[in-house]
Amino acid sequence: MSSTTALPNLFLSSSVENNDEARDLFKKVIELGISFKTSPTVRSGMAKVVPGKVTFGRMPEAGLSSERLLQEFEKIASSSSNWSSPNFLGFPDAANSVPGLAAAMLIPMLNQNMANQEICSPQATFIEMEVIHWLRDALGYSVPTSYSAASDVGGVETLGGCLSNTIALLAAREKLFPGSGLKGIPVLPNKIRVLVPNLIEHYSIRSAMAWISLGEQNVIRVPVNDKFRMDQTALKRIIQEERDQENHILACVAYAGDSRGMQVDDLEGLAEILSENNIWFHIDACHGTQLVFSNKHKHKIQGIERADSVTIDPHKTMFVPYNCSFVLFRDPATHAATSTNSDLILNTQWSLGRVTPFIGSKAFDALKLWSLIKCLGKDRLGRLIDDRLELTGAIQSEIKRRSHLVLMNETDINSCMMVFMPQELQGVCLQQGTRLSDSDMEKVNKLNYQIRDSILKGGKYYVHGFPLKSCSHEKFIAPGKQLYVLRTMNGNPTSTLENARGLLDDIERLGLQFLRETNYQIMGPDSPASRLQHIETKLDRNIRDFLGERDHVTVIYGSSALCENAILSDIDLMIFVHDAEPSLRKGLEMMFRSIMQEEGILIDAEVPFERKLLVPIQLASKAVDSGPPLDEAGRVLGIRKTHDYLGSEEMLKRLVFNVLTTPNKILSVRGGIVDDVRRLEHEAASKLVNLIRTVNPGKVNTAEDFVEFASSDGARSGEEYLGYKRRSNVVAKLTQMFQDVSKMNR
Repeated sequence: MSSTTALPNLFLSSSVENNDEARDLFKKVIELGISFKTSPTVRSGMAKVVPGKVTFGRMPEAGLSSERLLQEFEKIASSSSNWSSPNFLGFPDAANSVPGLAAAMLIPMLNQNMANQEICSPQATFIEMEVIHWLRDALGYSVPTSYSAASDVGGVETLGGCLSNTIALLAAREKLFPGSGLKGIPVLPNKIRVLVPNLIEHYSIRSAMAWISLGEQNVIRVPVNDKFRMDQTALKRIIQEERDQENHILACVAYAGDSRGMQVDDLEGLAEILSENNIWFHIDACHGTQLVFSNKHKHKIQGIERADSVTIDPHKTMFVPYNCSFVLFRDPATHAATSTNSDLILNTQWSLGRVTPFIGSKAFDALKLWSLIKCLGKDRLGRLIDDRLELTGAIQSEIKRRSHLVLMNETDINSCMMVFMPQELQGVCLQQGTRLSDSDMEKVNKLNYQIRDSILKGGKYYVHGFPLKSCSHEKFIAPGKQLYVLRTMNGNPTSTLENARGLLDDIERLGLQFLRETNYQIMGPDSPASRLQHIETKLDRNIRDFLGERDHVTVIYGSSALCENAILSDIDLMIFVHDAEPSLRKGLEMMFRSIMQEEGILIDAEVPFERKLLVPIQLASKAVDSGPPLDEAGRVLGIRKTHDYLGSEEMLKRLVFNVLTTPNKILSVRGGIVDDVRRLEHEAASKLVNLIRTVNPGKVNTAEDFVEFASSDGARSGEEYLGYKRRSNVVAKLTQMFQDVSKMNR
């Protein structure tokens, strides 16, 4: 080998006399890692905006020196989020245990290939088996005192929860259809079902069904109660319905710590039902398994020992770095049934390759958890879990005492879901005895999203945020409403209540700041209806005075057309006339803007006022005749959010059509033009129903179908498609419209 290709200083070798350069690099890398992990903030600088697309250059021709490589590492670290910061309260994956990190550094040095004992010492296999033995014992599974092969241990370490859940379903498949891995599945895949709880199901189950070719559409969702636990009466009914249709139930999946509310299902009750029906019971306990180490909280997962399979993620809850996940089986034989025979991996006694589906060679990652348990012991680990849940309780109490925050759940584990909801808004709901309208919910969701986005960009703290499909609150939020929630998930043993208080301070401060900037008006403490009525009366009087003897119809549309809202953002107004001279348009716009300014109401001029405020009845008639524009494929064109398009006549006609087919109310009338407006409303309704039927041939048979396609085409949002939001009043209007048109067509 030539001297130019040998590069001895880039490789560790016993033949190299001096490895000082490598040692120096390793020391600096370790120091960089420790400095990063011990930083008090989540990120050193502002978060970068995620680009819409990226481009990459060609592979470098020349290499870097060790010093330049270290500089590249430093750049990567500077833009990374430090999950072990005590201010990182969004996920529990702190990964800051010294034993776990030490093992993670040693693992690539040892270079153990866990797939094949012929290549490496079986010691690595024995350590993974020992960890699985400990975990199964902690769960309450029966464990032997000795083992004869790796396949006897009843579990395997994997790369993550998604893979662990997939392997569990593979084992369930072998239990339901013995030998299917070798011979194939003896029934059509579309006759196989997996049952999951609705709303909180983790995507990994659908993914697993897709990966093993059983179809993610064959995942059946079981209704849940307000605590996100499966409705057991509904579960029994669904089991019977599926079997009546001669479908095969592969498994039922429950959560011990779902990824949203961190609730633990009634595992005992589910185990009883599934045992009676001979259905594989899988528990995704990636978060909840931590409770088995706690003497105080272990009772919360009573019944987990009755599961056929359990998924555990120590890299989420036990302070060790990625990757470290396990899937465990009550009966080791069910896991062993997933083994395959291969000439590449010898069928030796201690071969973990045979019993680790989807993975051939794999690293010695079990060493991380083994090292942690060895150093801490079960008792100290349990006390750390107790401390974590004690802090969770303290955070929940802190949220409850803050006037602008609402706690959304009493968690079973280490999660606190909350929303920023201004105290004045809460007062309106309590005073009126009502909960937030759909329009109010949209505004509250927007505020909470802005809060979360701002905190992430700031870098000092981290809070998780996500839309929860159905989240109710007895005082403020009706069942079935989607809510954007903020969530803490403390998992770092260095985090304190003071860290949480700092985060909550920021949430309240930012929420009030954004509330001011949006110019939202909370309609209280008096009746929301009286506040809106006052503004409407002023508008009506001024419009009548300005238009004098002219025939006109003034229509209020959008969320401001209803007096059920507690938050008023803007008032959407359209005036229909016979003629709309430029001077008339300008005068009405000035008058409208003046009143909005006096009342402190936000002005929405995305579609310019000179286009939308005053509309000739002739143009409205054209809008109804043409309907929303279609593309060459016969689909409704999306709304382009450009200045030119929003100010175009095409956009104006779309808006007029929308006003005529959504909930609205007439503010003022003069002359017979009101009859023209009512006629156009009926014609627009018929046009919309026929349009939706034409665009979706054979698919619109009921009012529910019509509402589904009118508000979304399955790929684009309602706003970009036709403009109909899924508010309850809009749904009611569309439903009535479909029924009326269908009756006329009969």
